[in-house]
Amino acid sequence: MLITSVMLNAQQHKILSESFTADTNTTTIFNLDNITVALEESTDGKVHVDYIMEFDGYSKKEINSFLDEIKVEVGKFDNHITLNASSENKISLETYEFKTTDAITINQSFFESKKDSVSRKSLEVLHLEIEQNNRSIQGNSLKYINDRFKKVDKNGKVTDFKKGGIKMMRSRFTIRIPPYLKLIVNAKESGLYIRHHLRNELTGTLIGGTLKTKEISNPYNKVKIENATLEAIAIEGGDFDFINLKSSKIGSIQNTKITSEFSKVEIGEIRKNVTITDFNSEYYFYNWAKDFTRFNLYSEYSKIHFWYPKANHSLKVIGNNTKNLVSNNKFEINMQPTSKEEKYTMMVKEPHPGEKLSGQIFFDIVHGIIYSHNDAIKK
Repeated sequence: MLITSVMLNAQQHKILSESFTADTNTTTIFNLDNITVALEESTDGKVHVDYIMEFDGYSKKEINSFLDEIKVEVGKFDNHITLNASSENKISLETYEFKTTDAITINQSFFESKKDSVSRKSLEVLHLEIEQNNRSIQGNSLKYINDRFKKVDKNGKVTDFKKGGIKMMRSRFTIRIPPYLKLIVNAKESGLYIRHHLRNELTGTLIGGTLKTKEISNPYNKVKIENATLEAIAIEGGDFDFINLKSSKIGSIQNTKITSEFSKVEIGEIRKNVTITDFNSEYYFYNWAKDFTRFNLYSEYSKIHFWYPKANHSLKVIGNNTKNLVSNNKFEINMQPTSKEEKYTMMVKEPHPGEKLSGQIFFDIVHGIIYSHNDAIKK
């Protein structure tokens, strides 16, 4: 089914509104290109697809030009629901265009990149950072703009933008699915916002764009994310392939295998049975569950920011040609390679006898750097 837009009012256009029956054998396939989609849970057992575009300050000609760039097809065949959605130019949740001849000043505090953390972040702090970014469309877009930008006239007077002084385009593309469907996502330069606990089996590839999600939990998940940003409240189960992830954050993780390269990932809390195999990435391991049982890291040329578990644990590090930087880089321990570059035991920490063991940490690391930060060192 090819969908064309329907004008709801002068500035609001319905591109798509469809519902499909589904059962436990239904598969949903989303093919996205330059599109932003919000995924929510359906409570009536059906799949609902709703897409509305809203415009403020644009002419009819400009609106039609934007709408002509968007192509959407959706249909059901043999119990497979397939959605194809694309745009010639990238569609974000909100896009702003200033209508002024004045200069514009920027509130740098909203845009300056933050320095890498050298202290332990709590799980709660990382959750707040993730939830702040997985937002719906701004309730007060004008306030959002004026917090970040101001007009400056030729006399240097600074003023707020007023309604009519900004063009705004909003994308409200929402898909609601029952929790028992198999979900396949193929996304390119798109934004996928998962706003509920996703229990569906998830398979897919995301190249470019962003994936921002609450908890995703299914032992059969298999996801590849490349040249993109990931922010997840929690991941439980499945296999994940990370390639060149940018400043990504995972609140907690358990029963999961990660294969990664050239990525930067912060993890708020490591829980049960996690294995990471990495090449040339940077990881932050902030906290550990009281019963994380076993954590394995197999890495080469990796940078590991490491905070020790607060509960009783064991640690074994094997490998060679690795540095351990201690106490905010004040001390350096070089673990040299052998003549044949064989691996050997570089570090061992035995658990305290007589105390309950929270878990075992095992690093197999070559040509790497382990940063043991100040607040990670037990006195």
